[in-house]
This record gives sequence, structure tokens and C-alpha cells, in this order.
Amino acid sequence: MTKEFVSCIMHVVVGTYRQKNFLTADIRTHLMNYLSAVAKSKGTKLIALGGTENHIHFLLAIPSKLAIESAIVPLKQSSTTWLRQGYEHLRSFGWDSGFAAFSISRSQLDNTLLYIQNQEQ
Repeated sequence: MTKEFVSCIMHVVVGTYRQKNFLTADIRTHLMNYLSAVAKSKGTKLIALGGTENHIHFLLAIPSKLAIESAIVPLKQSSTTWLRQGYEHLRSFGWDSGFAAFSISRSQLDNTLLYIQNQEQ
């Protein structure tokens, strides 16, 4: 087989530092747009984002040659700076040091999207 096909879709969960309630619905909407642009610039694709005031869930498509951590850490780092600089009340914002990442099969994509989009409920 001369061609390769890799489907690496990850459900990622990232919490705010000490589970502080920083992320309002409005901030999460802006964060989705920001992270989508950053992900694209890093060669990944942000498919969906949802969450609550103290954590986010996102669905990320990662190319086969990029390590999972190498896809997620830049998103966390750049969004920390962006949030601190863009929102006066978020000067002390930070993410927890780790993250959770789960691979999602194509057959579970729709269910996972619904789960991520319904985090507030």
C-alpha cells in the first residue's frame, strides 16, 4: 500500500488552574475562534469546543506525524497569553498543568460532538 490514511481525532479536556471559574460563555465563544486559528497554523483542526466556567472540551484532528502533546501544549500556551492580554480580569489566568486526551473513532464522532456541545447543561 503506497498511500496512508490516518484518522486521529482527539477529545481533549483542559481545566483552569485550581478549577477557577474564569471561562464565561462569551469568553468560550471567543476562545473557540482563537484556538481554531492557532490550531490551523499548527497543522491541526479544531472541530468543536464546549465547556463550563472551569474547563473546556475540544475535538481536535491531528495529523499522523504530530505527537498529541505537541498539538495540545501550544494551544494551551498561546491561549493563556491571549486571555491574559485580552481580558483585564484574566491577568492571573492559567490552565492546569496537564490535560486528558481520548481518541475518537469515526463511529463515535457524532455522539462526542453532542457531548462537547452540551457541556453547560
